[in-house]
Amino acid sequence: MSIYRELGLQPFINASEPYTRNGGSVMSRQVVEAMAEAAECFVDMSVLIRKVAERAAQLSGNDGAFVTSGAGAGVVLSAAACLCESNKEEEDLLDVLPDTGKAQKNEILIFKGKYLDIIQYWKLIRISGARLVLVEPTKKALLEAVNDKTAGMFLFPAPMYEEGIPTCEEIIPVLKEKGVLVVVDAAAQLPPSSNLYYYTKLLGADLAVFSGGKHIKGPQSTGLIVGNRTMTEFCQKLACPNPRLGRAFKVGKEELVGFIKALELFVKENPDDRYQRQKEKLERIQKKLAEIPDIRMELWAKGRLETEQPLLLVDLPGEKTGEECCRFTRAYQNPVDVGYFKKENGRPGSIFINAYLLKDGEEELVADAVRAYLEQ
Repeated sequence: MSIYRELGLQPFINASEPYTRNGGSVMSRQVVEAMAEAAECFVDMSVLIRKVAERAAQLSGNDGAFVTSGAGAGVVLSAAACLCESNKEEEDLLDVLPDTGKAQKNEILIFKGKYLDIIQYWKLIRISGARLVLVEPTKKALLEAVNDKTAGMFLFPAPMYEEGIPTCEEIIPVLKEKGVLVVVDAAAQLPPSSNLYYYTKLLGADLAVFSGGKHIKGPQSTGLIVGNRTMTEFCQKLACPNPRLGRAFKVGKEELVGFIKALELFVKENPDDRYQRQKEKLERIQKKLAEIPDIRMELWAKGRLETEQPLLLVDLPGEKTGEECCRFTRAYQNPVDVGYFKKENGRPGSIFINAYLLKDGEEELVADAVRAYLEQ
């Protein structure tokens, strides 16, 4: 990791989540090699973009797909696709967005909820030119909010943040019955890989958006939009290399090739093997921490957002806090980033440890760093 040290940075072990602030995930050797090979020659980008989209649709089990520069870009392009599909009579809308002056349908609905303040990615919808309409989290309020200006609705399936908000399973059928386009922002809702088609093919959403640089372990600057082929084609027409709304969301040939290799590896990996490897790492950490007096631990079967990955919850003794623990472990001799809950999320005296991103042997260093904090 000398390149980081040359820049005055200290790499760390990621025992929390593939957060954007932590650099997303770590790509496999196969992905890095594919990117290096792609960097050595030129290619027709329009054809490459289309080929990658077709392969991504096939691998994800969808009719259509598009690869863009992160899930945030996916939110913007999906909202713009809703505007284009809902206003098909306006043939020049593709070229004038984010100007929606000629669009009869220019409103995107979202539920009011806890996540409005905690995860504010919904604000990106406005970049498309759409007007955001906040709806009380009930079916009745939703039905009252749908009108002749409604271009679509965004849903955010993160149970930890959505207390009291109807689920995708409850709401998508209601919206489809009303003829409303539905986009699911599922950026961090992996694994299982079946979620790549669950919201679209099984529940009926028109589009779903995923991060390419989190659990898929592709380049961090990639995102995946899947679903209705007409809608994903709108995303493609809006995006680079076209001089339209999504021109800024450029994805290089290296990232496109790296992403599709990562997606291929992700969907082909045996999920039981992946889960078991993580569980065994967490059990080794749990065993080492169990020697600390007054410590309480619980091995959760699922991740914070109900994803299929085990998670080790550690309740810290005394007045110790998760935020304090993370500050300590990040400054430790072998720096480690552990997960912790902010006050607004509850459990400020706890940390969580995720093994999804741990390389073999790193679990020992994670346990050492947490023990050092507890024993100080």
